[in-house]
Amino acid sequence: MAVVGLTTTYVGLLDQDGNVLVGTQNGGVSETGVYEINTAKKDGNLGATTANITGLSGTVQKVSGNNEIVDVTDSPSAPSVALTYNQVNVAVKQALLGRKLVNGGYVDTDGVVEAALIVESRDEIENKPIYFAFPRGVFKETSQNIQTNTDTTIQRETEALTFTAMGSAKINNKPFKVYFATAEGFSKKKMFDEVFGTTQKFVTEESVEK
Repeated sequence: MAVVGLTTTYVGLLDQDGNVLVGTQNGGVSETGVYEINTAKKDGNLGATTANITGLSGTVQKVSGNNEIVDVTDSPSAPSVALTYNQVNVAVKQALLGRKLVNGGYVDTDGVVEAALIVESRDEIENKPIYFAFPRGVFKETSQNIQTNTDTTIQRETEALTFTAMGSAKINNKPFKVYFATAEGFSKKKMFDEVFGTTQKFVTEESVEK
């Protein structure tokens, strides 16, 4: 699908029922349960540069019989999102990775921390929002490439996170859903309630974006 640009991304940490945890004191990433990784320096963010989504379709396998193709089987999709950020709020990023603050430093926990993700872009013709939504998955960071500054160059490192999506009961055990702001019946609140759970307080009023 043709899109223009990367508008923003939204994230949230999930409880065992698939709803976002509301309030940092309860283990959430914000007081609304949903956190927008925006471009506000005051929030410790500098936005995203890429969201490379792969695995939206499964592999088709051919079934042969009597020297011809008689059927096909379609494997389930297994999406992952390779995200590159200029900078993400330190505390939020560590929470998404399942790390806890202990004695001034963040350390991995033994359990798996599940999260939800929405990637927002725009369509080419009407410039209306398109949302790639993943109601359940896991964030990972596998490496950091730290380089020395020189007398003429500042070596600035971006932040690379990978989100591996899993099937969610909220969308019939599928791993992703694509929302169009121009689709009949679209509501931003309904979308956020579906992806992040009805505990979310980030979007509280009905809005149909046309």
